[in-house]
Amino acid sequence: MRFSAVVLIVPEEEENRAVGILKQAGATGLTILKGKGLRHNERKTFLGLGLERKESVLLCVVEKQMAMRILRSVKVEMKLDEPGGGLAFSLSLGSVVGISRAQLQAFRREVEEDL
Repeated sequence: MRFSAVVLIVPEEEENRAVGILKQAGATGLTILKGKGLRHNERKTFLGLGLERKESVLLCVVEKQMAMRILRSVKVEMKLDEPGGGLAFSLSLGSVVGISRAQLQAFRREVEEDL
């Protein structure tokens, strides 16, 4: 079985919605990291400081065939094509350890349903 990491970066206020969309699309578990986003067209405050946006980075490891389905779902539901909507991408993984048998079986069922 081959795996991909799906990464979704969204505004912090959209985190709960993004988690629901990822789970509905087939992610069985995920990790959430907090961060700050800086944009290329950043506005300055009256003190000359930039405005930082709080971001949530959601990371999940899924079976490779599921990654594209998850990305499509996230793109539509989170409206990633709109400015400030967020960013999503996947990375192919060479080696993965720590995935339980139950999770592997869940991945297998999801892939078989797509066939």
